[in-house]
Amino acid sequence: MKSFKIKVTSMLLVSVLLIGSLAGCGGGNKKAEEQKPQAQETKTDKPSGEAVEIKIPVYERGNQGQPPAENNYWTKWIAEKALKDINVKVTYVPIPRTTDIDKFNMLLAANQAPDVIFSFDYPVMTAFYGRGVLQEIPKDMLKSVAPNFVKFVGEETLKYGEVGGKQYYLTAKRPLSYTPYTAIIRQDWLDAVGMKNPTNTDEFIAVMKAFKEKDPGKLGAKNTIPMSYSLKAAKSQVQNYGFRPDPLPEEELAMYSDVQLGALTWAPEKERLKFLNQLYLEGLMSSEWALDKDNKKAEADFMSGKAGIFHFATGPMASNPPIAQTLVKNVPTAKLSVLDFGWQTKPGNKNTGRDYWPFGIMSGINKSCKNPEAVLKFFDWMSKPEILNVLQNGVEGKNYTLKDGVPVPVAGFKGEESLLNGTGKDIWCLVTEGKDTGDPVQNLKVETIQRAPAGFEYLWQQSFDQMSKQKRYPDFLFDKPVTSTTKYVKALDAKWEESLAKVIMAKKGEFDATYDKACKDYLAAGYQEILAEKKKLYDEMKAKK
Repeated sequence: MKSFKIKVTSMLLVSVLLIGSLAGCGGGNKKAEEQKPQAQETKTDKPSGEAVEIKIPVYERGNQGQPPAENNYWTKWIAEKALKDINVKVTYVPIPRTTDIDKFNMLLAANQAPDVIFSFDYPVMTAFYGRGVLQEIPKDMLKSVAPNFVKFVGEETLKYGEVGGKQYYLTAKRPLSYTPYTAIIRQDWLDAVGMKNPTNTDEFIAVMKAFKEKDPGKLGAKNTIPMSYSLKAAKSQVQNYGFRPDPLPEEELAMYSDVQLGALTWAPEKERLKFLNQLYLEGLMSSEWALDKDNKKAEADFMSGKAGIFHFATGPMASNPPIAQTLVKNVPTAKLSVLDFGWQTKPGNKNTGRDYWPFGIMSGINKSCKNPEAVLKFFDWMSKPEILNVLQNGVEGKNYTLKDGVPVPVAGFKGEESLLNGTGKDIWCLVTEGKDTGDPVQNLKVETIQRAPAGFEYLWQQSFDQMSKQKRYPDFLFDKPVTSTTKYVKALDAKWEESLAKVIMAKKGEFDATYDKACKDYLAAGYQEILAEKKKLYDEMKAKK
């Protein structure tokens, strides 16, 4: 753990701009001009013999107007190129992003799972390992079959894919550790009420009351929603950082900070819920938030000009749906700013937040996979600069044009070569979490130009600046799977939603009793067993040191 903390700390200290971009494509320190993508043949020895088929998962996000994630121009391009270059036939298997664990479990039960099983969440992958559905990846085979991948990702990063000294996960590269998960506030409303961006919970409540009472949008008090909110926004498990003690004892971090489960019984979470309960009782947030499971109602309220604050919930600020663009179209005088990251920090506490682990998505090879070498060949092939550059940027003159060495997307391009989800990341995330030109300033420029909503690039910069003010740290990494989490996570997720609705909407004077009852039910539904197992695993890890 000590080396892990040193690594993360050094990452944070490198540069504010370094934190601003997601991660690397295989350019190293080459100049951007040398990296420009071309849809050309990869120089490689011609493969021979019968082609080997592998099945690779790809996230399906259900974006309207886009072709299927598993069957589009780029999956076909990959299939054709990989077959020609490395004699591997690639077939994609769609995995719904919002129900990915359930889908993998269903496919595994039916013995129809793809050759690769992946997740962005370490606990999810340790759970798959604990079930025995992953095969070991011999290190000598990894180095001999996939030398480009090993060099590209780095052996230090690959160590996070080890269990008991043996390689079980292929960890994607993530040299940078931030993406703009954030909320935006109507700056014109702030100006109208003569207030500044709130930096703690007290200031936030004061601003929300001013929005409600002074009606800066001239909508009428009954039609004004100070903060558009949803169940999806409330449900995020990592929003209680501003209520945590600092320094946070490592054991508490291990026991309660979890991207899979809400820490309902933890004191910092109780404080967060009490804060939200106050907002609800005073009419400072969406009255029907608990019914808004997908954030669509919150989106609609903000885009129509009714709300002062909008949360991007569990997704990054982006162009789909066009939140900011639609608001300005409906309300031309609207001005936006990123909501200060300290809005959920109680006075006196430090502004803190969650950092990513120093790797991206984790991929394991299905135990039933008969051709693990072919999987490694594919990872090795995809990590080559000439392949990544095309997949990440598309074709020059169609998808993008170069401006000061930066690939600038062609606005309105709708050809078959269009990149999925704006970046096509769900295809190339197997090997890297983002782009890396080798230059922090250039990274920020590329990230902003290619991913920020057109006309609102400044919001990305504000988000990066906000993040730089925070103390950030990742969740604890257990060296063994928490098996009880797999057993209870689905039931507890439903109980978490139910508890949030009851506790946040508790009547005045009934919060504590409602919260205590919810905690009792949550513990009985399996959370107590999870906490007990985490405590046991944590104690065992400490005893080894």
